Amino acid sequence: MAEENPEKGPIPSAESGAKYEELQHQCAANERRIVELTDDLKRLQAEFDNFKKRNEKDLAERTKLANQRLICDLLPVLDSFDKALKDSEKNENSSQAEGVEKLREQLLRTLEKEGLREIRTDGKFDPFVHEALTREESEDADEGKILEVYQKGYMLAGKAIRPAKVKVAKRKEPEAPKEPAAAEAVHDDSCGTHKECLDDDME
Repeated sequence: MAEENPEKGPIPSAESGAKYEELQHQCAANERRIVELTDDLKRLQAEFDNFKKRNEKDLAERTKLANQRLICDLLPVLDSFDKALKDSEKNENSSQAEGVEKLREQLLRTLEKEGLREIRTDGKFDPFVHEALTREESEDADEGKILEVYQKGYMLAGKAIRPAKVKVAKRKEPEAPKEPAAAEAVHDDSCGTHKECLDDDME
């Protein structure tokens, strides 16, 4: 039994002091374990967040790729509308041309909402977005100017998914000047080979 101090209360025995020290060690161990578990939890939380971000990115990429494939499959439909529009204009069928134009515009607006843009062909040839099928010499057009569009090109999200097929101007090379005829031999009294020289020698 622990002795009592009248002023300070009971004096702890050696056994109780050992238990107190053991409790301190246990508390310190528990605190270390809490810190370790907290670090593990933070690491797992960070790994889970990264996992979610990777999944979201992969899903966005797959969705983007699927949309791109669908849009590429619809480009020939736009080409068909363009051809039908030209044919109806040639036949002077205004009602048919108007109907085709409305359908084309409706389809184009839908695709433009997904980021589709038509490649411009009113300037010079750009190998990144144009494909030159033919080149034609021209005196009036500048070198590399697009003269004709065979098939429209389109971009999606800043990337050319189908280059525009075009005819490109080529600078006409100037004709090489004809070589002048050989100059007639000039009489030289010292040559000894000119006809007149030989005649003089024979006399």
